[in-house]
Amino acid sequence: MSASRFEGNAGRSEPLDDDGSVLDTRWKLCHRLPVFQHTSADTHIFFGERIMRTFVCFILSILCLSCVSQHLSFAASESTNLSAAPVNASAEGVGVIIDDNTAIARDQAIQDALRLVVEQAAGTMVSSETLVQNYEVLRDQIYSKSQGYIQRYEVTDESVEGNLYKVKIQASVAAGNLKNDLMALGLLMARKNMPRVMIMVAEQNIGMHYYSYWWGVKAGTADLSITENVLMEKLTRKGFHIVDHAMTSKTLEIKAPYKIESLNNDAVRSIGNLYDAEVVIYGKALSKLAGSVLGTSMKSAQADISLRVVSTDTGRVIASSTHHAAAVHPNEVTAGAEALKIATNAIADQLLNQVVNQWSQDVSGGSLIRLVVSDIPSYRHLVKLKEMIQKRVRGVSGLYQRDFNAGTATLDVSVPVTSQKLADELVVIDYGEFAIDITNITQNSISLKMK
Repeated sequence: MSASRFEGNAGRSEPLDDDGSVLDTRWKLCHRLPVFQHTSADTHIFFGERIMRTFVCFILSILCLSCVSQHLSFAASESTNLSAAPVNASAEGVGVIIDDNTAIARDQAIQDALRLVVEQAAGTMVSSETLVQNYEVLRDQIYSKSQGYIQRYEVTDESVEGNLYKVKIQASVAAGNLKNDLMALGLLMARKNMPRVMIMVAEQNIGMHYYSYWWGVKAGTADLSITENVLMEKLTRKGFHIVDHAMTSKTLEIKAPYKIESLNNDAVRSIGNLYDAEVVIYGKALSKLAGSVLGTSMKSAQADISLRVVSTDTGRVIASSTHHAAAVHPNEVTAGAEALKIATNAIADQLLNQVVNQWSQDVSGGSLIRLVVSDIPSYRHLVKLKEMIQKRVRGVSGLYQRDFNAGTATLDVSVPVTSQKLADELVVIDYGEFAIDITNITQNSISLKMK
């Protein structure tokens, strides 16, 4: 098919098909220019302006679509459940046959089996004690909608025994959906004793000559950054308890070496402990002006953010991530702020996913609780202590000695209970020739003395 050009009624050239019809009406709509008589000398200027205008419109359209798609993707991420591998489980369900109606009994048996599968999956995410204490809430909010968590299932066996219809199923549970709902109920964080979270983000937006951060100024005078506001709002909606540093810092003093924007994990841990936080989200956020968009008044900004989640008990990094985002706005400062918001929303979802997965793994596989044992008379006494812990404490899957020096030892115990529960079990054990005294308990550590 060939295309020809003709001089339209308004004096404009438009592409035509072989039958004389306009080849593409969009060409007509995007290129309506003022009609004027021009000489051959004006031709290059005429078509040059026309091509440039078309090119600018095309680029602006691409930028606008890009910004819209980024906003839509992050809006969708709010409703998207935390990603996680599905939990596979099997269960047997039972239904009662009434009036010889085996079809209804079979349906009831399948629903019963699906509920048991979801119970099993929940048991890998929160402690059994939490499940028992919150059974009514779980029954109403989780188990009653078991079908919604099932990705797929297969009936592997079925039989009739008297007036009972029994089925065995193999099913895959959408772990992300379940984790989201357990988090909303506060049950997932109950396993970690509702940890207090503090946010420390050094931020530099367009127009600022240096990073701004609340721990580097006099207590109470620093405003919340854009990044910190977005993180606080998102975490609060997920049920996290946020430490308000603006309130607590009035009576606290941060040491001068820590009043810098770049901190290592030990420094982050020290500041977190000062504010009684169990978890600290620390990092940097920077936005820069990328320039004008093809000479127009629109300003393009780029934002980069890097965050890590640190446990103040051990200094362990629970989660970490980086993200890059862009935004366009006539005002360069607003463009920078929008880019920071987009990047923060995205990285918050990534960090939440990692934290929740780590905490779920702590429940199902056992978390490491650090024991700092002091006043040990001899190494023989330490060996006896390790032996008794492995024999008498339920659920211990590993005990690792980190050091022993001048009567003090550091042990890491892998156990599927909280540090409080472990301490409760340690103090009731009969060690024979010595006893222990618990001197301090935190979320992930216990300090004790031999006597």
